Amino acid sequence: GRAVSYRREAAAGYDEWAEVDDGAAVVGDGGEYDGGEYLYGVSSVLCALQTGRRSATRLLLQDSMVLAKRKDAALVRTAERLAAEGGLPVSRVDKHSLNLLTRDRPHQGVVLQAEALGFEPMPLLPPPPSEGARAVWLALDEVSDPQNLGSLLRSALFLGAAGVLVSEKNSAPLTPAVSRASAGAMELLRVHSSRNLVRTLAAAREAGWLVAGAALEESTLPSQLDRERHTVLVLGSEGRGLRTSVL
Repeated sequence: GRAVSYRREAAAGYDEWAEVDDGAAVVGDGGEYDGGEYLYGVSSVLCALQTGRRSATRLLLQDSMVLAKRKDAALVRTAERLAAEGGLPVSRVDKHSLNLLTRDRPHQGVVLQAEALGFEPMPLLPPPPSEGARAVWLALDEVSDPQNLGSLLRSALFLGAAGVLVSEKNSAPLTPAVSRASAGAMELLRVHSSRNLVRTLAAAREAGWLVAGAALEESTLPSQLDRERHTVLVLGSEGRGLRTSVL
């Protein structure tokens, strides 16, 4: 890909990074740009390029990166190859530039400029499968911390959850921080949202799903649940846990 360098320029009262060769602005305040965002970290970027769910603009690699000294060298090379195959420019920039673009997040020298991902609305869960292995959906009631949401998505993917549903209100959005915390799982999973999680779960129960919420008090042991039934596992927020109306 085309290698470019960057310089700092004063513009409109703040520092702006621009390409030296054509003067095109790359970022204004270290955050979003042209409706997109900067996805960072090898796993997140690689998964995003593999799935192709995001419309990407360019791949940015740290110019001082020495692949011979990195255990993830093969993954970085794969990301660069996928970008080239997809017609994306591959730019090599200094570490400080990447720090600014990602607001000093752990980017590992790999950043993808791409459109944001959003929740996919789902007012009703699909009916329980009539055959096959037990299906388990993960429902998240107002989980607002990006790190927690990312960790839950990573676990859901690893454990083979049938899907993930979140409450539309008071939930952490699908940001690059969530993708990084999920080790790229956010790029592979389609995360659904409900405007009324209480109603969605009630309808799921009527449709035949076993709806079980994680709680510390007055709870049933997991071993006491019917392991043959298709299940929706509901987790509450970091502060107050499950809302009383959810179950």
